[in-house]
This record gives sequence, structure tokens and C-alpha cells, in this order.
Amino acid sequence: MCGIIGVCGVGSSLDVVVQGLERLEYRGYDSAGLVSLENSGFVVSKFADGVSSVSSLAAWVRNRDLEDAPHQVRLALGHTRWATHGGATKENAHPHLDCTNRFAVVHNGIVENYRVLRSELMERGHHFRSETDTEVIVHLVEERFRLSLDLRQAVEEAFSRLEGAMAIVVSSVEEPDLLVGARRISPLVVGFGESMAFFASDIPALLGEAARFYHLEEGEAVALRGDDLGPTNGALVEMEVSWDLQSAQRDGYPDFMSKEIQEQARAVADTVAGRVGDDGLVIVDELRLDPEILRTVNKVFMVACGTSYHAAMVAKYFFEHYCRIPVELDISSEFRYRDPIVDAQTLVIGVSQSGETIDTLVALHEAKAAGARVMVICNVVGSSMARLADVVLYTRAGPEIGVAATKTHVAQIAALQIAGLYFASLRRNLYPSDVEELMAKLSEIPPAIATALASWKSFTDVAHELVDYRRFYFLGRHVGYPVALEGALKLKELSYLPSEGYAGGELKHGPIAMIDDKAVVVAIATKTRLYDKLMSNVEEVRARGARIVLVTNEGLGEPQRADLRFEVPRVFPLFSPMVDVLPLQALAYELAVAQGLNPDRPRNLAKTVTVE
Repeated sequence: MCGIIGVCGVGSSLDVVVQGLERLEYRGYDSAGLVSLENSGFVVSKFADGVSSVSSLAAWVRNRDLEDAPHQVRLALGHTRWATHGGATKENAHPHLDCTNRFAVVHNGIVENYRVLRSELMERGHHFRSETDTEVIVHLVEERFRLSLDLRQAVEEAFSRLEGAMAIVVSSVEEPDLLVGARRISPLVVGFGESMAFFASDIPALLGEAARFYHLEEGEAVALRGDDLGPTNGALVEMEVSWDLQSAQRDGYPDFMSKEIQEQARAVADTVAGRVGDDGLVIVDELRLDPEILRTVNKVFMVACGTSYHAAMVAKYFFEHYCRIPVELDISSEFRYRDPIVDAQTLVIGVSQSGETIDTLVALHEAKAAGARVMVICNVVGSSMARLADVVLYTRAGPEIGVAATKTHVAQIAALQIAGLYFASLRRNLYPSDVEELMAKLSEIPPAIATALASWKSFTDVAHELVDYRRFYFLGRHVGYPVALEGALKLKELSYLPSEGYAGGELKHGPIAMIDDKAVVVAIATKTRLYDKLMSNVEEVRARGARIVLVTNEGLGEPQRADLRFEVPRVFPLFSPMVDVLPLQALAYELAVAQGLNPDRPRNLAKTVTVE
């Protein structure tokens, strides 16, 4: 969850660090800090002002006395922290220094064996200033440096003592032009500009500063020098980055979420474009095994978290209908602990916006170790999951800065449907003409999304009718069920209002006890195969006084069954969730804004979850 940026070289400045932290705010944080190496040694500033911490840090940088502490520095590290070990205090904020104030570290992830290491270090006379697991790292580096007098070696040896998924960057007054980074599972990006070298947690932090990007190989440590602006060894692999600074800015929108909602038609269109070759076969982005191997697959698992899990739920209907193969769905954090039965004839599909979600990444590692084939759907080229996978299909949604996923969600559904077509044609469940027909229907989704979003004003009008309600229930059947779950999740994420999603048939098995005239029931009632059954469920809650809102198609459904209606274009039923979810995003967004909440940064949430 945390954000890291480090810079060294000619032109290094605190402004670059603060700018990078601002672009990493979407990852979530409750404190922020930086350390710079200047003439007098390390200068550290930390703030624990919640979501204002980066702004406080920026104000501190602006107000510094340029004569006494110039902005131009030899190197600097910045960090946004999401509290895990120890509260959100200045003492626990990163960076952390060693006993001698000669070494500094920033860290993303968790040191699982920190208690043992902390006890050992205290026995050897080290003094700790914080409650964090992170601080053990810098004390280990301090000890190892005494033996080797080489920062990279000291970091490598210290890193080998640490257990867990993490990324770290270390600096030292002993080697004032050097930054050393290391990673295990958690992401760490390397960038090079004209006169500066960088480490960062994610690409947006370096847009506009770095011209070349590299990912750091698993378990490796890399040293960057300000006077050596190129890859130092084979641990760096160049990344293809198609994003630019403009794409990571708001472009006049009040927030990133409203911008990204409006970009959904393009996100799906770009994801779908060029997916069928001249031979009529579906094209994936990366294939690292013989396709004949995939023909032997007899079972599919899909693993994902949160919104990505809902996208996988939609895809399950498509896979089983067209591929005729059993599909199991797992929340990633549960998959690895239930002893799933996988082998060489199992395909495990991981779905993640970032390609770095720790629960999903570890689940894929374990599946592959057990012999399964791995496919990944993600939005970041060269991410950890993409590098692990046998098959990769990228969503081409561009950077998504808002914490609550919108455009990456619909792009994931589109990509998963393409993956289903690829697999069905590979297994000869579909003729080329069938694939062509379904791809044509998929290509109808972007204009349908654009048409729906053109009705944004009508969506907001409905939302404003509901601002005084405090309980929401979402109902769906078949592919509408994951849409209901996603609608409830979005409302919780953005507006903090109690909301639950249910399969319509489950109402009578408990949830209907909660329905009264103070409840809002939102039903996904577009024309899919269980429309009539869903409308029977609507009658049940209407009879108990609930306010009824239908997501429906124009001219569909009797008006007396609904108090309010969201109307969206009618599309091929198995693809309808990409359109049906749009008014639910609007509902969550508008109810959040009505309460004065920031839709880009919901409390307690982070964009990329990198701790389990």
C-alpha cells in the first residue's frame, strides 16, 4: 500500500520527491516523510496528518530556507505510510534511521519475522525509536556495513534475513551518491532521466522525470548512482510504458474518478481492439508455452480480490457456457489456505488491476509451484504477475488513479471475455464464425457505454433522490448478481453507507428480514435470462415498503414496479455487466460527493494492496 520514491544525481531535489509522493497518494496513506542527504548529513521531515500529510510535507519543502538548506540535494527518499505495525505517528512514519544516523530506509510491505530480529538487535545494543517492523531493516544494514564497508552488500545481507513480501530503498552518508533497492514480491520500479536515477513503487511517480523504466527482478538488490545513468546489472529488465504525464492528470475534471468513469468506453475499446488475427484466432499479449498444452486443461480456477473478483464472477458464466469447462472462483487470500487441488491440467487465472496485489500474486506463485498453468489479466505491462504467467492478456485502460476501480473493472470483464473466446476456440468449442460473431457483439459495448454515460445527468438525478437514505440493498440474478455485489462495494467504498449485494433468490433465506420503508433496493433488471424471476424478487421487497430503483433497459419493465429507474442500452446478455454497472458507479460517486467526501481517496483504502 505504501508509496516509495528515491532520487539521486545531478538535479536531485525535494520537489521531485514531493511530486512523486503526490502522484502516489492514490495508494493510500496516513503519514508521510522524506530524508535528504545534504552538507550536514541527513535531514528528515515527517508528518502524521492523515491524508493531509503529503500536503504538509510539500508546505515544509516550500518554506525551507534556501540558503541554509538548498533544495538541490545529492539524494533523497520519500515515503507515504499506511500504518500496520504501530500507529500513525511521526515516530512511526518513514524514513527510519539507524543508531548512528548514517543509514536511512523506506519500506513497503511487512517484515514477518521482525519480532525475532528486533529482540536480537536490542540484545546487541541497538536502540529503537519506533514501533514499526521497518526499523529492524536499517539496524541490520548498520551492522552488516561495519563488516563489508559496501552499502549494496550490506543491504543484500540484511535483506536475506527478512521474511515476507516487501520492497526497500536504503541510503547512507557513507556512500553519498548511491541508492540501493531490493524487492521480494512487492513492486519496485527503476527509472532513468537525463541526469537522475530513480526508485519508485509505481510508474506514475516518475512520469515526466524518467525516460526509461525497468522492473527489478524478484529477490534482487540494485545500486543506482547519480553519475551512472544506466542499468547496473542483469537484475533490471526494461519495461514498456505507454502512459504519459497527461494521462495521469485530471484534465479539468473535479477528480480522477469522474475522469476515469468517462474514459470507460475507450478503455474497453482499446482492450478489445486487434484481438483477432488474420487466421481468425484470438490473440493474447504474451504466450510462453505451447498452446497445445492449454488444450489439455480440464479445470479453471479464477483468483482475485474485491472489484477484480466481481469481474471474474462475470467471466465464470461466459467460460462455462462457451468453453464447457468447470470454473471455480476464489478470493485470493483464501485460495492458498484451502489446499486447492491443482495439477498440470489446471489453469489458474489471476485478475488484478496492478498485477502486484499480494494475495493474488502469492496464490499464483503457489499454483504454479504445484504444476498449474497460470494466466494473468492485469493493467500493467511487466508487472510481477505478468512476468510470472504463462499467458498474459492486458487491459489497456491506462493509469487509474482513483482508489475505487471503475474503468479497469469494465476492461477486466472485456479482457476475461476475450480470454474465454481464446480458450473456447483453442479447445474447438467454437467455430471461427462463432468467435467472429461474439467479437462483433463485444465491439458493440464501447458505444453502448458511451450512450449510457451520456445519460449521466439522469443518473445523478436519481442519486439525489436517495441522499437521505442510509441502508441500501442490491439484487441481481445470473450475470446481474456480480453487478449487484459491485454496486454494493462501490457504495461502501465511496460513501461509507451500509450496503449489501445479494442474489435475488437468496432474499427469502434471511436478507428480507432487513427490508422496510427505510431501505433502498436497487435491482439489476436489464433483459437477461432471469429477468422475470428477478422482477418477482422485486415484488417481494416492494410489498414490504422498500424504495425500489431499477437498472433497466429503455421500455423494459412495468413503471409501477419502480420508484426510480436507471436506463441503459440493451446489449448481449453475457456482456451486459459492463454497461449495467455504470449507473451504480454514478450512484456511489454522487452520494459520496453529496456528503463532501473525496471520491478519489476513500478512508482506510489503498489502490494496490501489498500486504496480506
